[in-house]
This record gives sequence, structure tokens and C-alpha cells, in this order.
Amino acid sequence: MADIRRRQNALSYEDKAARIALLTERAAIIGQYHGEESVAHADALQLLAFEYYSEKRWAEDAALRARALVIRRKIQGDRSSDTLYAVRALAHSLAEDGRKDEAAKTLADVLGAWNRGNTLTDAAERTVPRGRTVEGKALGMAAAAHAKLALDSGDAASALASARIAAASSLAYRRGFGVGVLDEQMVELAERNPSSHTGEETFAEWSRLYADVLWEAGQRSPAGKADALLVLQDIMAGRTSRALARSAATQAATASGAAGLAAERDAKAAELGALFARSEGVKAGSDADQALWQEIGTTNAALEAIDARLTAATPGYFELVKPALLDEPSAKVLLTHDEAFLMIVPTARGTHSLVVTREGIEWHRSTMTEAELTGHVRRMLWDVGANIDVTPDEDERWSAEGEGDFPFDRDTAFRLYEELIAPVSPALAGKRHLFTAATGSISSLPLGILVTEKPTGIDGDPATLRATSWFADQAAIVQLPSLQSLQLIRAVAGRNGPPGSSMLGFGDPLLEGNAATRGVEGRNRMARGGGMPLASSMWRASSGETPLADPAALRRLARLPGTAKELKAMEALVGSGNTKLFLAGAATEANLKAADLASSSVLFLATHGLVAGEVGDIGEPGLVFTPPAAASPADDGLLTASEVAALRIGAGWVILSACNTAAGDGRAGAPGLSGLARAFFFAGSESLLASHWPVRDDVAAVLTVRLFEILRADPKLSRAEALQRAEREIRNDTRDDPYLKSWSHPSAWAPFSLIGDVGR
Repeated sequence: MADIRRRQNALSYEDKAARIALLTERAAIIGQYHGEESVAHADALQLLAFEYYSEKRWAEDAALRARALVIRRKIQGDRSSDTLYAVRALAHSLAEDGRKDEAAKTLADVLGAWNRGNTLTDAAERTVPRGRTVEGKALGMAAAAHAKLALDSGDAASALASARIAAASSLAYRRGFGVGVLDEQMVELAERNPSSHTGEETFAEWSRLYADVLWEAGQRSPAGKADALLVLQDIMAGRTSRALARSAATQAATASGAAGLAAERDAKAAELGALFARSEGVKAGSDADQALWQEIGTTNAALEAIDARLTAATPGYFELVKPALLDEPSAKVLLTHDEAFLMIVPTARGTHSLVVTREGIEWHRSTMTEAELTGHVRRMLWDVGANIDVTPDEDERWSAEGEGDFPFDRDTAFRLYEELIAPVSPALAGKRHLFTAATGSISSLPLGILVTEKPTGIDGDPATLRATSWFADQAAIVQLPSLQSLQLIRAVAGRNGPPGSSMLGFGDPLLEGNAATRGVEGRNRMARGGGMPLASSMWRASSGETPLADPAALRRLARLPGTAKELKAMEALVGSGNTKLFLAGAATEANLKAADLASSSVLFLATHGLVAGEVGDIGEPGLVFTPPAAASPADDGLLTASEVAALRIGAGWVILSACNTAAGDGRAGAPGLSGLARAFFFAGSESLLASHWPVRDDVAAVLTVRLFEILRADPKLSRAEALQRAEREIRNDTRDDPYLKSWSHPSAWAPFSLIGDVGR
């Protein structure tokens, strides 16, 4: 063996034939010494098999893995993690070799050792090892592999039991994460990089698989619907939902008099997070690495001590930090008789729509795949002027479509309604409020712009657009990151004064670009986004650690005088004695951070909203303020999402009258609400009014002010209903019909979404 190691070290990795010969010799020696049916021999066979795997020599790879599997099943048993990993690897090679039936049978034979369970809850309680166990992870991977093979072959019934085990494994593994910063970092890492050490699969993949199998296996019974409710929630358990959970826990601590402890925990958590981030740049095993991890351990112990004190001071604190999935009875109780909750989850096989009401669950899966849905959503977002990348061919083709001066693609809007909402619409009948939560591209689209009846007439005619049957008129719509988010918001609600009783406003930052209006004006592509020039450079702090915006680059952005008019109109409505405005030179990031953000009931920010990457290399969204003379970490003129999350906001309502504030956080494929909206929830906001595309300057001042006027005139209305009425009034306003920028177009009346609770 020593001689083999010496010869192996002398080999070039590219010399595959020599490596295979050497590892074959090695496996034979191990078999002779330890026995042909030893675990050591199985290990050696699998190591040799990998050489064939890397060359995609599937038949030879599978033959070796099959020999290893026989050994493991005999010695270690079918419930061993080693056996489960081995059978999954063998099944992969068999499938690649064109032997999918054999692969499925091999997996099924091993999985037969596990009790499958009749429901997801049953499987999670009685079948899957609890917590972050190696066996649970290996079981989930093997079960998912079997379910995929069976589903792809059209045998959803055979896939059902194994898909249920995979989903239960996902739930158990996710539950195994605690509430500490290191666990939170690992969850974040897994979401950013599915192949990381936290699991070869993304957390949500197995739940998506089970949802598809449930539907295709015809599991529409009450038990099947109840399982669908659980797995769709699991899919939505992302960054924004967790941020809102943290905020709810902080608010609970404040209510119990433990705000100081919660702040102490946040500070210690930030310290631990910074140490964890540093560890990624230190060589593993080095003296510096060992010292750093010792410091991490000490800091983590200090955090755990704070957590113990916080638990004693605020019982239930960590139940808020890490809420459980809601079963059907809990979801029903959460909603009032006039409320419904709609979840939309696309997969590679279709798009799930599930409605929960007091009366029960309605569930449907469209045949529209995630890729198809994304294409339709891009088309609609382009139509309303959202910041999306399109090819020259798409731009030319879409610009030529539709009749009239300012057309909107109502056919696509109707098709999405037909596919996603119409099948579950009976459950929405008579409901006053509709909560929506979605994953994927559809999360970036306000559902109110969908069309509920087949369109007739000219798409660009203002009268036709006004006469269109919009989904926005069916119910007052509120957007949320998840069903659990509504439970969290309501658990800590009622701490703020009545809406509009006091306001803090920032807007019209002092910029040097030509004064511009925000938003779309017809199909002039140059006008989309208000012709705003984008900053392209960035300045770094001398430490090289903190990226800062370049004030000179920000200063070149267009001045937005319309935002000052908007804020002054709000001041006239709320009253100057109850309003404090920071405009022009006073609209600085430093003034915002120094302001008392905990006392005002409304925080109103009207400025440029930039998506991630619009300012040089800064990879997160932000809001533009009056740039300082020189950038510093405290004030560089751009309030980023991470800086927002560090604030402590007490306002019951935050109005973000800026572009793209409901957009994602800049990660590839990031869902809506994962950027600025997530950060404001983390900072303590109860509800947000945020935009999905550049807000039209001429409309924003009217819409936001009118929203508060409607609430003042009829206190029985919810915020959601007031927004619904304000949007309808904007849509029916004819003032700009002759100027090729009619307010009847959804780009004018529909950019804002209410995010949070209805605000009764």
C-alpha cells in the first residue's frame, strides 16, 4: 500500500489509464487483506469507480458501484448512510447508462427498509431521522432520486412514497438548524450555493418534487391538500420570511421590556457573523484559522448565554425567530371569514396555485412550467417599464405588438390569470382581502395587473384599458413573503398609532443631473426609468473591506423635484406640526441614521431606488440620498439594504416612493421582496408600500396622497382597500390621455404593492 501511494503521488492526474490500473491493483490488495466482503473493499471499489465516473464510462462505473453496494447492504444494512449514498450514486450511473428501470428498482429495494408514512407529518415524525443527521440527508437524497426516476417515467404513483420521504427529510434537516448566527449563515450559504456542505440539494427542491408528485398522482384528498399546504410553505421559507421573523421577535422583546437584551444579542450576533465571514478568507488548518475558530467558539458561547437570558425575559422569543409551518387548522384560524391566502409556486413541471380560507383549501397545478412562466412575466414587466434585460430582438418585436399609442399586453395578462388563478377562483368569491405569496419570477409581478376576462378592443386605447376586467378590482391585494409572515405580523401587531398620525419624510436629494421625472412615458424606451443616468464607478475604503458608493457618481444622477412636491402634499395632509421633512441638502443618509425612526407612524422616502449593480460593484439595492463631500461608512449617499437592516424603525407604515423597491436583492434568480423590502422588515417595519418598477413621477404624488386622504375619509377601510380605491381613481383619471402616457395603463396605476398586513 505504501508503494501504491508512492506511485500514485508520482502520477499525473491527467493519466487516467495509469490511475485506473493503480487503483484496480489497490482494490485487489485491500480485498485480499481485509476480505472481499469488507467495508474497506467497498470503499476501494467506489474510489476506483469514481475514475470511470469522471470519464463518463457509466457501465464500468456502475459495475464497480454495484459490487460495493452488495457489500454495504450485507454488512452495514439498508438504513446506513453509507449504503444510502452508495445506492444513489449507483442509480445515477445506471440512469446515465440508459438503464433507468434498473436504477429505480435498485433504489426501491434499499428504500424498502424504511417505513414510508401515509402523510408528510407521519413521515416526518416516524420515518425520517430528526435533525441534521447524516442518515436523514442521505435518505432524502436517495428517496428524491427514486421519485424523480419514477416521475420522469410517468409512474407518479410509484414516486409518491419516496417523494414523501424526501420532503420529510427536507423538513427534518431544516428544523435541525437552530437560531444561532452560525446556523443562519449556513442556511444563507445553502441558498446561495446549493452544492455547499450544508447539502447537495437546495432545501426547497425536495418539497417541489413532492408537490409535483402529489398532483400527478392524483392526491387531491383532504390529506393530499394538507400536505401540499405544508410543502409549499417550506418552499417559501426564504430570506425575507426569516427577516420578518427576526423583526417580530425583536418587537416581542421590546414589548416585554427586554429591548436592551435583544439589542445586545444583535450586537453579539453581528460580531459573530463578521468572524464567520473572515473565516472564509483564512487558510484552513493554519494557526490563524485555529485562532479564529477559537474566537468564534468563545463568541458563540457568549451569544448562547445572552439567548438564555432573553428566553427567560421573553418567553416565546425563539418560537418567533424560527416559526413552525402552519398546518391546515392553524392557517384557517389565522384568516378571518373575509380573507384568503393565495400561494403560487412554479416548478419545472408546472405551477402550483393554492388558496387557503376559513372554509378550506383549493389547490391546482397549471401545465405552465417555471421557464414558460418566467417568459410571460418578463414580457409583462417590459410592458410596464421594469428594469429587465431584453435582447434587441425582443425589444423590437414587443415594441411592434399591440394597437394604439400605449398598448398593454392584455392577452398575456389574461393567460396568466386563466392558468394560475381561475382554477382556484371559486375560493376567492366574496373575499374582501387577498394575501399573495409567490416564489420565482411571478413574485416580481403585482397580480392586480392580470386580466380576468378575455380581452376585446384595442390594447392601447385608454377607454378600453379602463373597461378591462382587472384582477385588482376583485379583492384588495396584499403581498407577503410567506404564510408564516402573516402569523408573525399579527403576533406583534398593534404597537403603532393610527396611520398618518405623524410622519418623517426624506426626498428630493440634492443632485446635479437635469431635473427628471420618474417612470414610463409611452413606449419610448429612453423614457423608461425617467432617463436616469446610472453611476458606474465605486470608491473603496482604505481598508479594502467596505465598498462605498462614489458621491461624485451619485451626484450626476437626475434631480427629482417631483418628490419634493409629493412630500409637501403629504405634509399638508398630515399637518406641519406632525411632520418633519428632510429635503434637498438635508436629505442625507447621515440625517436619516440620526433621526428618531421609532416614534413616527409613517416613514416616507421619495428618491431614486437603485437595483443591485447599478452603482459599480455594490451588489445590493439601495436608496439615493444627497451625496456627501467625501464618502465614509456612515454616509456615502447610498443607503443600502444591509444598512437599512441595521436601523430600528417603529413606523407602522413605510412608504418607498422610489423605483424598484420591491425587487430582488441582486442574486441570480432572486425573488421579489428579497432586497430593500426584506431589509425594512428586518428593521422593524410593520407594512411597506413598495414598487415593482420605476414609479411615474406625475402619478406618485397623486396616488400616495390620495391613499391617505381615502383612509382619513373612511377609517373603516383597510390600507389595502384604500390602495385599491386610489389605484382605481388613477386608472380612471383622463388628464393625460391625449399625451401618449395615459394613466389607464398599468405602468401608471399598478407599480405599488402593499406588503405586510391589510392594516385595518
